[in-house]
Amino acid sequence: MYDSLSDVDYLVMRARQYSKTDQYAAKAWLITAKSLFPTSFVIQFESYQVEKAGRNVNEAAKQLEEMFRNFPNERQLWEEVQNVLEALQTDSSDQRQTFLTEIFAAIPTHIQCQMLLSVADKISSTLEQCRLLLLAMKNFPNLVQEHGLKLVDLLIMEETKVPGLPAVNCYRKLLVCDVMPLLLNRGLKQKLPADVLYSWLRRAIEFYISYVTQPSIGDPSSSVGADLLSPTKASIKRLPPVAGLLERENQVIDPWGSLFNLLLLLGHCLDWEFEPDIFNKSREVQWQYIVSQFNRAKQTHSDGGYKQVLHMAVVLFIQSFYFYVSHVEANIAAGNSSGGATTPVVLIEGFPPDMEEHVPHPRVKKQKTDGSNQPPIYPSSSISNAQTLVSNFTMALKCFELLNTREELRRDFLSLYGKWNKETWAWISNLQIDMALYQGNFQDAIAQIQNFLDTASGKMKVRYALQRACCHYCLRNYSKACELVLDLIQTIPENDSLDCEDVEKPNPTGSGRHLLMLQCTEKEILPYCIQLLVASLKERMYSTHCSDAVLAHLIILLQNDWPQQESLFLNVIKHIQRQGSFTYNMFFSYVFVVDILEEFAFLDTAEGGRINLDILPTSTKTLAQQRTVTRGVNKGVKEDFRAALEKQVGRLQEPCQRIIRKFLREERTAFLQNM
Repeated sequence: MYDSLSDVDYLVMRARQYSKTDQYAAKAWLITAKSLFPTSFVIQFESYQVEKAGRNVNEAAKQLEEMFRNFPNERQLWEEVQNVLEALQTDSSDQRQTFLTEIFAAIPTHIQCQMLLSVADKISSTLEQCRLLLLAMKNFPNLVQEHGLKLVDLLIMEETKVPGLPAVNCYRKLLVCDVMPLLLNRGLKQKLPADVLYSWLRRAIEFYISYVTQPSIGDPSSSVGADLLSPTKASIKRLPPVAGLLERENQVIDPWGSLFNLLLLLGHCLDWEFEPDIFNKSREVQWQYIVSQFNRAKQTHSDGGYKQVLHMAVVLFIQSFYFYVSHVEANIAAGNSSGGATTPVVLIEGFPPDMEEHVPHPRVKKQKTDGSNQPPIYPSSSISNAQTLVSNFTMALKCFELLNTREELRRDFLSLYGKWNKETWAWISNLQIDMALYQGNFQDAIAQIQNFLDTASGKMKVRYALQRACCHYCLRNYSKACELVLDLIQTIPENDSLDCEDVEKPNPTGSGRHLLMLQCTEKEILPYCIQLLVASLKERMYSTHCSDAVLAHLIILLQNDWPQQESLFLNVIKHIQRQGSFTYNMFFSYVFVVDILEEFAFLDTAEGGRINLDILPTSTKTLAQQRTVTRGVNKGVKEDFRAALEKQVGRLQEPCQRIIRKFLREERTAFLQNM
């Protein structure tokens, strides 16, 4: 049976016979074989396999090194070297993979470098070639100068070969997250042209923006946490893996921090001036820095200065609006497309505090973009990180205005904007609704809201409906605003446990225009809806079309926030005293606050003006006609009025919200007719 074997094969076969039972005997046969056939790759490879089987790291490394020097063209050798290099790129606890990395570590460093470059040069897969070149540069910094730019060009070329490839792809990820930082941190000796550096920067911005705004695959029960508002923390979103990358390559731990780092590194190459640690400063400090840089660029007519302002403003705009919109449309940031456990916030117009005399609210003009005369925003105490959220919104607004109102920046900004991921466009549209409302451009806000109403669902639909009603109120379309609010209230589930005094609202100061930021919850939305109805009725009360029904509806709704609205109620009473009469036969169906009932009892006295009150369920005129006409014709009516007041006190235990909502439901038609 041995006659058909060559001498080399025979010696290898004898060594294998002992390899599992007697390592020393196997090695003896191979030493003999090497002395007889020193140029045989088969014998050398078998010696390597024996040392590997015996887990002899140093001997195996020595054998692999010898084969690499003496047999550079053997396919079996390159397959083994490739296995070793794959083990280096894999985070695995597998014993075989770990042992291979130990063998590589035991090889002299200059041979390691040659192995990496040789395999990279021979391999057919461009992506694998890029991986190995990257691995070589990480392990051998001296290779960066020689191979760094070559690797950049290779990755860009491969990406451009695929038409329509999205920005989040394997080539762009390796380029932006791995290769660029490596090259820039190690310091390129050659001075690159500015247009090349700007091209790198724009690729990086496009990648990171598209990466963070892509749809997530997170747990639907997850919610937006405080970390989402921290620029130095990683997003809690679970993003889909990038096709073509290994598991460890898919990790982008801190997208924003990585983008800021690249901006600093490339800015240094472009001779930009940076304030130390600017990206970790407050939004106000960041904005003042951008403004100062922009003013300097205008004075010096520096193209580089404008470019710095453009790229810094773009990055800070995107980061600010991302964190803000993550709360506006929280289900996106949490990976929850169904809008389940998350609660968005809503930005809406606030109402000025009540004053003794009515002062009509002025027509809102577009806010100045220099930061002066900006209306304050008062967030609900229930919103976590509320002030951070507000500062992100105002920062996004200022950057967006700077980028769009300055011709020097607008063209380049639109060029960048057009390349971003389509998901980013929808997010910016949401931000633009709030921007328009904040600036007082209510017609624009309504037009943009219309684009979302048909497709919105859940609490996002509530958000858009409330903002739409708010805009109509600000445009003095009170009837339309009230109609929309009444429709919205019908969609909010009733909750008897939520009583009138339970709701803690923002407490604005001053009489100027301001905005509120609320959570889209029943506890916060319903009181605002009622407040909008009150504000609309108040406008009607001071008009020439004020009816007793308007006054009655106002009194009923003022109970929801009693006694905070007492001053406005007293103005209503003065109005009734001036006209000398008041008729509303549904009064006792909906009025339940003791202070209000006592005030109407007082109106019936001489001190109160003997006001002619027709507020019983049946008209007092009808009651008087039913009685015998004598000198005490109205005595019975007065007794009926007193009895009704006393009976009404017994309703005090009925939930406030239930009565108010019953009124809005049953008197909807009458309410709108009087608006």
